Amino acid sequence: MKSALNCAVTINLDGGDGEIIVSDKSQTLIISIGLAAITLRNFFSDLNALYTYKKTKFKLEHYGSADYYLFVRDSNVIRIEEVRRPGGRYIYKFNLMDFLLTFEKGFQKFFAKLRKDGVLSLNQDEDDFMYPVNRDVTNSFDSFSKSLKQ
Repeated sequence: MKSALNCAVTINLDGGDGEIIVSDKSQTLIISIGLAAITLRNFFSDLNALYTYKKTKFKLEHYGSADYYLFVRDSNVIRIEEVRRPGGRYIYKFNLMDFLLTFEKGFQKFFAKLRKDGVLSLNQDEDDFMYPVNRDVTNSFDSFSKSLKQ
């Protein structure tokens, strides 16, 4: 059965800020990120740890603001709390596997577009640590993706 979830990824390659939008017919989660070179590497690693039960929760910081997201695994459900400062808390719930597979598919599309545009597949001398989709980010994503397929 096809998931009703959708995922769209937008990352500014000049500054590293971006958005990951995961939605279904009843809710839309917009994850705003800053410093993608650091945030994404850690995000993929933490999602993998959540999937493999090495963690049951983790916090995703939005560098540049006080907002953050708390990801909590409860059996086959992922609960995501979006905390906005100075006030506001929003809660989203998704089937864990639907969320992870849709998230992975959204990033597969994003990376495929970067490859098509000639932006990804960096040479060793081009792999800048602070580039939003550096080798650490793509390696972390590949590990996450591989784990989902096992």
